[in-house]
Amino acid sequence: MRISLSLSIIILVSQPTIANCQVLENFKAHVEFLASDRLEGRGPGSRGLQLAAEYIVQQFEDLGLQPLNEKSYYQKFTIPGQEVIEANVIGIIPAKTSTHQSLVFTAHYDGLGIRKDALGVHPNHGEQDSIYNGALDNAVGVAALIEMARGYRNKGSQSQNLVFIATAAEERGHYGSIFYVNNPAFPLDQVSINLNIDGFCIWGKQEEYFMMPQQGIDYVDKIDSIASTQGWVNNPPDFVDDLNKLFDATEFLSRGIPAITIWSGNKSDVVIPDGQLPLGRRTHTPYDEVNQYWDWGGVEAQLGLYKLIADYFLEHPGNVNVTNPELFVH
Repeated sequence: MRISLSLSIIILVSQPTIANCQVLENFKAHVEFLASDRLEGRGPGSRGLQLAAEYIVQQFEDLGLQPLNEKSYYQKFTIPGQEVIEANVIGIIPAKTSTHQSLVFTAHYDGLGIRKDALGVHPNHGEQDSIYNGALDNAVGVAALIEMARGYRNKGSQSQNLVFIATAAEERGHYGSIFYVNNPAFPLDQVSINLNIDGFCIWGKQEEYFMMPQQGIDYVDKIDSIASTQGWVNNPPDFVDDLNKLFDATEFLSRGIPAITIWSGNKSDVVIPDGQLPLGRRTHTPYDEVNQYWDWGGVEAQLGLYKLIADYFLEHPGNVNVTNPELFVH
C-alpha cells in the first residue's frame, strides 16, 4: 500500500481539540502517517524513525505537554553495536500540586524497517513489498498514546504527574523502556502503574478484552472489576502467559512496578474478513499495514477502557503489587 499524507493534513491533526468527534479522525490520521511507506517501517536508526519521533514531538508540543527537561522532549540513549543514537519521546502533564507520584503511559514507535526477506507478493495489493509498515505494531499504540495525552490535557492537571512515553528500540530488546526505568522522570518506586499500549482494536466494537500479564500480580481481579463497569469482560486466550516478556511493560514489572498491556478484538478466534490475515501472520511482516478491512469502530471504546483504568489508579495509587517480578526478567 502506498500512502501519501499532505502537510496540510499533518498540521490539521496536530491542533488540539476538545470535540470528541475529532478523536477518531485524529487517531486514524496518526496511524496513516506513522504506518505510511514514507516512514519506511521506522527501522532502527533510520530517517523514517526520526520522522516519526519528530511527528510525536510536534503532537506533544501542540498539546502543550511539558518536555522531559527544559530544552527537549527527547530522552537519548545508545544501543550496543549501533552508531545512531536512539531516543524516547516524553511529554508530561504535571500534577496539580507538587508530588513525585506518577502514572506512566508507554507505546513504542519503532518498527522493523525495510527487509529483503519479505514474504512475497502482498495479498491485498498484489505487489512485492519489503516495507514492514508496523501499523498494528505499533502505529496504533502511538496514536492511542497521543489521544490519551490530548484527553488528559483537555481535562486538566490530575493528582499525579502523567508521563507519556513513546519508546524507541522496543523491537531491538526494550532498550527504550529499560533506559527509562533506569532514568525515570519521577522516582520509579512512586509510579502507581504503567499502562502500556502495544496494538489496538481495529476490528470494530468489542465486548471482550484481555490484559497481560495474568500471573505474577495481585490486581487481575481489580482490573476486571474496573473494566466491568463499562461492560467489558476479561476473556484471555490460552496463549496469554506466553506474552509475559514481550512488551515494554516487562521492564516495569521486572522491577516490581505494576504494569499492564490490553488487547481487544485481537484474540485468535476473532472473525477475520475474507482476504485478511490473522494477527499472528500480520505483525512483523510487510502485511502489517492499514487496509480496507480495518474497522475503526472499536477505537474509542478501548481508549475509554484505558482511561477508566488510569482514572482509578489516579485516585487509588499504591494498593496493587507485583507479587513475582522474577517472572518478567529476561
